[in-house]
Parts: sequence; structure tokens; C-alpha cells
Amino acid sequence: MKTILVDDMLLDLQLFELKCADMPDFEIVGKFTDPNAAIEYAAGHVVDFALLDIDMPGMDGIHLAQALRRLRSDIIIVFATAHPKFAVEALKMKADYIIFKPFDREDIADVMERAKLLRRRQCKRIHFHTFGAFDMLVDGEPVGECVSIWVLVQASDRKILRLESVEELQNTGGGELCKTKKLTKLRLPQEMEPVCHRRMQYSDTDINGHVNNCRYADFVCDAMEMQNLEEDKFLSQLQIGYLAECRPGDELEMRLGQEGDMHFVQGMDEEGKSRFEASVIFGEVLP
Repeated sequence: MKTILVDDMLLDLQLFELKCADMPDFEIVGKFTDPNAAIEYAAGHVVDFALLDIDMPGMDGIHLAQALRRLRSDIIIVFATAHPKFAVEALKMKADYIIFKPFDREDIADVMERAKLLRRRQCKRIHFHTFGAFDMLVDGEPVGECVSIWVLVQASDRKILRLESVEELQNTGGGELCKTKKLTKLRLPQEMEPVCHRRMQYSDTDINGHVNNCRYADFVCDAMEMQNLEEDKFLSQLQIGYLAECRPGDELEMRLGQEGDMHFVQGMDEEGKSRFEASVIFGEVLP
């Protein structure tokens, strides 16, 4: 479990780390004397377990725990304190355990075993880290990701706006959650075979009156007749390029192509203009 330690006494941090250095299943990913630094770290990284001092200047451990729980509701919180009077407050905010200072190696081992038991009870927890793009994690391990490139369009005249011209978007960024992966334009095979037609419906649209971006993934799956996919296969990668908006009443001819392991889907309008293009790669379930 990825663990952070927070205590305004640096010596206590070092002692705890020393006493649990060879304990399995625990990885200390951060040590902090400043609670705000711990919050900033947890906002951009996976943290499963937090050992927190309660009596700290500025932000105390109770308020720190509340901030961490807002970032990740299932984080395991254990308080370390030399003052029994804080136990009631710790229980009120539903801490998972309390350890009293001074503690020895047996106390730490007991805390670690309790933490592992709690994690097993939680079973597999799925989390999404999002900022434009997103990561999907199961038990802290990445199992999927999404990368997007987008533009901002003026609703009245459909003209593209520069993001820096929008005051609300200035100085915004996802920090460590932002992805650096770049998407390239799809290159379709020369031979694309028509397979079906799809008329856009009112139920396909969003509040702006055009077809919702999420619907195109359904169009791709329908064109490829995913219901006939072999049981040992699954959709591993999907990339969609939105080239022109669609509105209710528009009809697209769905065309399929393939090059090697990559499959392609194209939605072409009645004028022969490509409205969207997609690529699909299938994975194989391991025995």
C-alpha cells in the first residue's frame, strides 16, 4: 500500500520509517511536516494509507484527515498522538485506528496488519483521475487511460475560440494529472467498405443540439457488430477523431476497413464528407 506520513516532528517521521522499513506490502511514498504539502501530494498521486499526527500547528491532523478523505473516500486514516484526549475527536471523524506515542515496532506491526485487513475488505476499488484526460486504476494499479485534444467553439457562430481569450480558463492546468501523450491524425486504409447507414436522432444530441461525443463510440461498436465479438477478445484501444458536427436528421454511411491488427470505422455524410473517423485495436483475454 502506498503510504504517507505526516508529523510536524521530523524525528518522529524518521523513527516510524525506520521501524517499519522491512515490513512487506507497504511503500512509504511521502513524508511531510507540512499538512498542506501532504494534501497537494495526495491530490496528484495514489495514496492508500495515511499515518497522521493530530496535534500540529496550523492545520491539525483532524482537519488534514477530512481533506484527504475528500480527495479519496477510502483512504485508510490512522492517527498517532501522545494525548488520549484527542481520541474522541479522532473517532468522531471515523478514523480507522489510533496509535499512541511513544510506539514500538509491535505497535506499528499491529497498525499495518489492521490496514491490510481493511484494504482486503474494501476489495477492488476503481478510481478515475481526471483532468480533460483520465486514468482508471483498480487497487491503485493503472488499467486504462484516456487522452483527448479539444477546442472551444462559440455556440452562436461555431467559430473556434482561443483558450487564452477566455478569462475563466486562464492559469488553469491539471498539474501532474495532465497527460503529455499526443494523438496523431488517423490514416484510413484506401479501401473502406460500406456496411450500414445511421440516421442521427434527437436522443443522440446534447444540450447544444448536436450529437453528443459519447454517442460516436456507440456508432463505432454498432458498425463493427460488437455483439459478435469472440469471447476471448475485448476492445483494448479506441481512438475517435471528430471532424464535423452532426445534427438530428443527418444520415451517415458507416464504412469499415482494416490494416493488420487495427480496424477502422468512418462515418461519411451524403456529400461524401467524413464526419468522424475511428480506430480500434482488440486485445485477447489471457487464459
